[in-house]
Amino acid sequence: MLKKLLWKSVIIVSVSVPLLLNYSGIILSQGLEKEASVEENIPTKEPLVVKYIDSDLNSADKAFEQVDPLKIELQMQDLAFPNGGGSVKELEVRGFHNGETIFFNLRWNDVTKDERAITHEQFRDAVGMMFPLEIVTISPETPFSPRMGDRGKPVNIWHWKADWEKELHVAGGFEHMEDEYPDMWHDFDFDPHPDYFNKRVHESIPLMAGGIATGTLLSKARGRSVEDLNAIGFGTLTSQAHQDVKGKGAWKNGKWDVVVYRPLITPDENDAQFVPGMETFFNVAVWNGVEGDRNGQKNISIRWRPLKIEIVKYKE
Repeated sequence: MLKKLLWKSVIIVSVSVPLLLNYSGIILSQGLEKEASVEENIPTKEPLVVKYIDSDLNSADKAFEQVDPLKIELQMQDLAFPNGGGSVKELEVRGFHNGETIFFNLRWNDVTKDERAITHEQFRDAVGMMFPLEIVTISPETPFSPRMGDRGKPVNIWHWKADWEKELHVAGGFEHMEDEYPDMWHDFDFDPHPDYFNKRVHESIPLMAGGIATGTLLSKARGRSVEDLNAIGFGTLTSQAHQDVKGKGAWKNGKWDVVVYRPLITPDENDAQFVPGMETFFNVAVWNGVEGDRNGQKNISIRWRPLKIEIVKYKE
């Protein structure tokens, strides 16, 4: 089912690209996608070791203190149009598992806390982790894009979003329009028959938030701050029907501190599976809302990072 959905996305993109090229000389002159360098197809050598620690979410902070961070340099996304990002230069990531659940901690500097995306000029802070869907060997001879995967080589992406995090703590489970526009209902108080008119306005308040009124997916209360997705290249990002990843994030003193976690093994064939003792790869991306980062405009690592999951250590 996933592959069918993803390939439908590929077909849609392939049909849309010629239309964009016909109607935009700027896009035509810049190109929609550049070739990746040979270096990008060579993973870095230093791995992130996911240590085995007998801990859980309640004591995750103490567990992460026992893990050395892996520092990852970031740059602007420069291959797929529209390009952008580059304001976040570095991210630290740590990992541990308790034999049942895998936890990752991501930290990066950000002087602004962007956790609202209601108006057209607002964009959220966010972070994503990406894993090959299957166990793979990556080399210049067997390239596998560290950006968004490749055709026939799907990836599993965990995308934490600051506005989704905030919505976990507000009434109704989603941001309210009146929080951004506190006087929105008073704009109608000029009516010469206020009692009748205002009654009609307030009865139609749900309809004034079109997404909520129609029950669209992005307007519903999600109850989580992380989205579980798949991709097989640029333009194929697809949200999973079954969401397994959870997370929590906090901003303090100009720094985001985010934890994402999930069972090591899930029944979902669209999820990356993690077995103690195995080795795989991962990559990361960060969005800085105040800089207008969204979609492909983001701060990225251009190379896969090795990921080693420590075996379970039983007490004697």
